[in-house]
Amino acid sequence: MTTATGYRAPQVCNIVGITYRQLDYWARTDLLRPSLATAQGSGSQRRYSFGDIV
Repeated sequence: MTTATGYRAPQVCNIVGITYRQLDYWARTDLLRPSLATAQGSGSQRRYSFGDIV
């Protein structure tokens, strides 16, 4: 992982200790917004920075 690519959702779930469904809910309700890349439709991935998950 480099700071340019960030963390994908499965990595964030493992680090934080939550389910993917919980992370997805937080992202959809703007509780935890990914700062590097937001989902832009089907098949796209959110990218979280280190600061997003600490």
